Amino acid sequence: MDTKPSEIIEAYGQHLKLSPWHSSDSSVLMTPLTAFQRLNSKTIRRGLENAREAGYSVVYTSALMDQEIHGFLQSGFTIKEQLHILRHSLEMRPQAPEVASIKIRKPTHREIAAVVEVDKRCFDSFWTMDADGLREAIEATTRARFRVAIHHVEPVRSEIVGYAITGLGDRKGYLQRLAVDPSFQRQGIARQLVCDGFEWLHFWRAREEYVNTQTSNETALKFYLSMGFELLNERLNILQFDLGA
Repeated sequence: MDTKPSEIIEAYGQHLKLSPWHSSDSSVLMTPLTAFQRLNSKTIRRGLENAREAGYSVVYTSALMDQEIHGFLQSGFTIKEQLHILRHSLEMRPQAPEVASIKIRKPTHREIAAVVEVDKRCFDSFWTMDADGLREAIEATTRARFRVAIHHVEPVRSEIVGYAITGLGDRKGYLQRLAVDPSFQRQGIARQLVCDGFEWLHFWRAREEYVNTQTSNETALKFYLSMGFELLNERLNILQFDLGA
């Protein structure tokens, strides 16, 4: 079945976008089209009406700051997930010890399917990315660095065991995605991928890098803190509206 097309809605002088959530025909993502725009409840209700008419059953919002969610809460949305925001100054960049059997390089087009499989093993179904999601993450910033971690078992056999997408825009870096196969975690591979992104951002004279992680993911939080990221006071929120309720 073909995925439903995205839709841009203009209502009451504001704009939002409806797009399929992870190529789903039942869930849709609602995104304000102006950065940090506080959508009013009338605009949001118009978006909900359009989502219902399109046949969706669940609406999720893009990640929103605390000060952006008032109109959504007024419209009946509830908080689905909350995310920590962390920042790295890039002034003191840690060095990752090289893992002898691991090589960091750019993936080929034929390896995207293997990257998606790694992603599925690292995240629950709500957070997993398909090939389209990877492309959107890469295209979300002006420049992007997409690297995979290759595990060499023997000279003629290798496998992808992790990957990272680092974005750059307006001299700010963003760790868009980081995943390491559970069977290969705690071996320094994640550190290698993050440090590779650090050096790339330094080359482009970025001033800082940001990353977010679920507030419930204490393991990821500890890892980012160990890499020199600092936890900020702000949070991001993903909200949910059940159209069938």
